Amino acid sequence: MPLICCGLNGVDEATALVELAVVSDLYPFVEWGFLYSPDQQGTPGRYPSVARMRRAFKELPRYVRTALHVSGPGVGQLLDGESVVSGLVEQVRARSGRVQLNLRTVRANVDPEALRRFVLARPEVFFVTPYNDGNASVMQALAGVENHAIVFDSSTDRDVPPQSWPRAPNSMRCGYAGGLGVHNLEVELPRIYQAAGTAEFWIDLEGRLRDENDRFSMSLARRCLDIVNAHASERMEMPAPRPLRRRCEPIQLIDSGLMRDDDARELESVLRLLIQATRDVVDPAILDARRKAENLLLRKGMSTVRSEPSRPH
Repeated sequence: MPLICCGLNGVDEATALVELAVVSDLYPFVEWGFLYSPDQQGTPGRYPSVARMRRAFKELPRYVRTALHVSGPGVGQLLDGESVVSGLVEQVRARSGRVQLNLRTVRANVDPEALRRFVLARPEVFFVTPYNDGNASVMQALAGVENHAIVFDSSTDRDVPPQSWPRAPNSMRCGYAGGLGVHNLEVELPRIYQAAGTAEFWIDLEGRLRDENDRFSMSLARRCLDIVNAHASERMEMPAPRPLRRRCEPIQLIDSGLMRDDDARELESVLRLLIQATRDVVDPAILDARRKAENLLLRKGMSTVRSEPSRPH
């Protein structure tokens, strides 16, 4: 029953990219979903600007899993070769990410055979489509396509889980979504594992990750990841090891440009507190961490660090 990843969708304009890198380092099974719909992009809420998405796909470290969720007229535009959405898909392809095409009904005005040709022409991209009654022609057209998977999401606008989760198909990977959040993951995850059987699957969360201002809540995201990790850590298929050590490297994150926003000021504040709190500590490991914090401040010109001698012990 391998859970291959946990998709957290709706990363928005206010989400610091450095947070995605740090949390991905702690939870390598997380995948961050960026939503794209041409008539909603850049509006308040869960649809970040195209510029923000381009920057994220370009600058996030490669170990950070990303996915592009294309909705509305964006699906048809993608099949027609429109430059904006095609460029985003190309960036995700370069990162080995997934692309979900949210075809909710037959009214999506998408030619199933054209969709099949499009998916087959890009075998290095993993495409996902929702499984529902309105997508019967899409499912038929994509039957047997190796780089295609389905996601079960029957929540519609109610954002509540189904009474019973569908059993996973034998021939492909699948995802489960709908109403999942901190309030019910402890109950719903075992039910999903049971429905998936021996198939590889993932889960997607979105609506329950928003705060009262409809912003992506990293606090809620972390709590969900803790629950998933507790349930699946012993049987989850982790990504291949990467060169960096498990602990996140702040210097490399800054050098990569991920802290160009307000993140640098917050980091400076944390480093100052670390330096102040460890002035009288003689433990070699802590002294080493303090020296690295001082060097980081000096390297980036955040502040002038005065070295004060520790009190004798």
